[in-house]
Amino acid sequence: MEVLNQSKIDRLANEIGQENVPVLLEIFLGELAQYIETLSQEESFDVARYLKEISHALKSSAASFGAESLCAYAIEIDAAAKSGGEFDTDSIRSKMLTLLGETKQRYQQIYQSQ
Repeated sequence: MEVLNQSKIDRLANEIGQENVPVLLEIFLGELAQYIETLSQEESFDVARYLKEISHALKSSAASFGAESLCAYAIEIDAAAKSGGEFDTDSIRSKMLTLLGETKQRYQQIYQSQ
């Protein structure tokens, strides 16, 4: 699965106007950076709860920006959270951090080229 679906970004640009994409992309990148920062903290906080919260939020924002891998994982985590199943926090946190980092890096490349 691709990290980035360029056709979704192109569709978004057509819907909102090409001139608005950098502004929204900057906001999206800021959200990703905040998620990475929080998940990277060694401080004690409810990681499982935070993963559930960001997964729910990422389902729509990642889908809107064509962040395919991140969106698919967010949907998977959100579904697992709603079903009340076991939650391997360390594994999920690690994979989420990887996907957030990859997505952020890929979108920064796009943002810098515009």
